[in-house]
Amino acid sequence: MINDVFSDVPEGIGRSLFADDGVLWKKGRNIEHLVGKVQEAVNMVVEWGFDWGFRFSVEKTKMMFFTKRTVSETLQLKLYDKVIGKVSSFKYLGVVFDSRLTWREHIDRIETKCKKVVNVMRCVAGRGWGASSSALKRLYQALIRSVFDYGCVAYGSAARSVLRRLDVLQSEALRVCCGAFKTSPVSSLQVEMGEMPLDLRRKQVSVNYWVHLGGHGDAHPTKEVRLECWEYGRSQKDHFGKVGNQWAKECHVYELKICPAVVFPVVPPWLLETPPVDWYLLDLKRKLKGRVDLVSAFHFHSLNEYPGCIHVFTDGAKSPDTGITGFGIAVPSKNIEINRRTSDGLAVYTVEMVAILVALKWIECSKLRQVVVCSDSAAVLSSLQSFCSKTRQGMLFTILETISRIRCCGGNVHFLWVPAHVGISGNEKVDRLAKGALAKHRTEMEIKSSGSEAKGIVWRQVVQE
Repeated sequence: MINDVFSDVPEGIGRSLFADDGVLWKKGRNIEHLVGKVQEAVNMVVEWGFDWGFRFSVEKTKMMFFTKRTVSETLQLKLYDKVIGKVSSFKYLGVVFDSRLTWREHIDRIETKCKKVVNVMRCVAGRGWGASSSALKRLYQALIRSVFDYGCVAYGSAARSVLRRLDVLQSEALRVCCGAFKTSPVSSLQVEMGEMPLDLRRKQVSVNYWVHLGGHGDAHPTKEVRLECWEYGRSQKDHFGKVGNQWAKECHVYELKICPAVVFPVVPPWLLETPPVDWYLLDLKRKLKGRVDLVSAFHFHSLNEYPGCIHVFTDGAKSPDTGITGFGIAVPSKNIEINRRTSDGLAVYTVEMVAILVALKWIECSKLRQVVVCSDSAAVLSSLQSFCSKTRQGMLFTILETISRIRCCGGNVHFLWVPAHVGISGNEKVDRLAKGALAKHRTEMEIKSSGSEAKGIVWRQVVQE
């Protein structure tokens, strides 16, 4: 109901809305001018409320100045002709903002909250009884580390002396987890429990957020924070706007193009055709636990179920050392072989999906009537059946739309899972094609990275650091 509450607010006024919690702000040097502009925006929001029957709470609404200067008491904002209370700190969406952005109050709250959890962990841990080390680590991750992570993109600009208090909390919790002596070095606790130092953890979370912003449009309220700004050069704090791009370069994701986080299909999903996926060979393999000639089973099943159909084999490959990816497509009956090197750093799941998409495009252009697409990627075929992909929903929609177009033109496409490396000639041929694509010297198909793929690159880089 209130998604358009700030629709009449003029340009130049910052706005943020999450559920029913909204914020308006404006920055500049002339404080009197800023107050006047924000008052105009507040009046417009009040008018919107009159039009739609909403009334905003004066008691819950607060005004706050982020400045080192002394602010005159005569500067006021009014809501329904009542003065809005002026505060020096305010909790918004679980993060406490103070007027000088030192984040001391927020870290005080984190400290108070996490000390109680550490005491609980001590109560359930004993030398010869109680929770195991792995169970205590789960408690730490769920109740302490999650609190550290929340909002760290913002409060990470706090002074090192303030952030060091969180390092002490982490070391106390890890000491309880592994039952170490008080004299044990903090670095050994982190190695023992597989936990990275909090400064690296904050870096990872911040770059992950940077990647997340890359998948959104320019309308995202914090997207502009990634842009260069003259004010960042004057700032003494290493806040996200100042160091976000630098960290992204260090983690090798700055140049990556990120695919959209929110996907809207061209064709409504309920109008798309559900592709038939044949799991006969997989069920046979599981049922007989490998005690079966899968090559003979494949030929027998193909002759009985798909007589006269053209078999198209697809496969994707990735080099574990260099991250180079590529795919192959083989149509044995027509002596067609295709392989392409794709963008580096993609997941094998993505490359397998690209291979199927390119194969379907070829089938559509060739106007073939009866086709069986053979793939050894159970994950991709499951996504086709469920219409759901956690990382590549946009590409999945494109595949389903292509299948629907082929159906509309009188074609028929079946999907068959085939086992890899068992001697099926078509699958062995496409496997060699996919690996051959890795040896090519340049990228032939640019594929945008998904958020999870970029975050995987960040994780590996931070772990190495």
